[in-house]
Amino acid sequence: MVPWYRSYIIPFGLAVIAFLIITTGGWIRINDAGESCPDWPTCFGTWGFDVSADDQKEWWEENPDEIDSRGGTHRYTTYQIFTEWAHRALVGVIGILVAYSHYTAWSLRDKIGNKVYKIHFVSSMFLIMQAVLGYVTVDLDNAPWTVSLHLFMALIFTISLITVGFVWWQEQSGIPETLRIKKISANLKKYIGYMAIIVLVQLMIGAYLSTSYHRAACGIGFYSGWPLCQNSIIPVLKQFGTILNYGHRLSAIVVGGLLLYVEREARNEFKDSKSIVTKMLEVTGLFYFVNIVLGGLYVVTAADGEFRGWLSLIHLLVGACVFLTLATIYLLTNLTATKEENVSN
Repeated sequence: MVPWYRSYIIPFGLAVIAFLIITTGGWIRINDAGESCPDWPTCFGTWGFDVSADDQKEWWEENPDEIDSRGGTHRYTTYQIFTEWAHRALVGVIGILVAYSHYTAWSLRDKIGNKVYKIHFVSSMFLIMQAVLGYVTVDLDNAPWTVSLHLFMALIFTISLITVGFVWWQEQSGIPETLRIKKISANLKKYIGYMAIIVLVQLMIGAYLSTSYHRAACGIGFYSGWPLCQNSIIPVLKQFGTILNYGHRLSAIVVGGLLLYVEREARNEFKDSKSIVTKMLEVTGLFYFVNIVLGGLYVVTAADGEFRGWLSLIHLLVGACVFLTLATIYLLTNLTATKEENVSN
């Protein structure tokens, strides 16, 4: 029996850590701590997080070019600094573990083949790109587009680890029958792939909105701010923020309808309700419609321009689960269904 630390369990465990990194990234944002470690990879020139107000003042005086949008007189709490420090620490931990996993896949290539190692190499490159984007995000004072791009790469890195895990599993012992998709139409497979891409784009737009002043472009409060926008079904679309916010809401409705359509197609194709495709699409639909409600609550519960950060974080994580579930379904259709088994409608 292969020990767990030399098996496909490793990349799946790394995917869980990657999701925790996404979580801590959102945790940083809701605590307004995106610049609480202004330098990288150190934090105020140290490797710890307990940086006093006097130490911060001294560091700002020595590094005036690093002063962020809050100004050189702003002081971060130890808690805020810890959130950024913990995020970076997790990145460091996963970096070491990815290197170990990469080496393990290479050392087992005579048993599991070169395919696992090659895919793992791509995943490792994604981690490096993610670290670079993390630096860019800090350097550009958490500009909304950098936060959005950082989230994009984090999700791509996470699904790449899941891909490594399933391919490794397939080559090492074979994926269980309960996870196999023996036959799927070309159209349904294509729809699932498209839905994953669309949801990913939606997540990036949502991240942009939540880190910019545009999140209140449609107003706040029940009815006038949500489900309406500026107290109207169709608001005046002159400002970029209003267009982006309103477009994000409309696309959420459209995507929800498309998900229902794809789920119906899956039920028609897989008469057996126990099909992994049907089950996972049902879970995806549940996540998605819960997330629409969470997005609404985020706007409705805002008061005096202040939004509830914890709702924003949950909204992000549930949205991430929607993407990862869709992407995993698409992955399984490619991995467990042979070309001969794929049929067209």
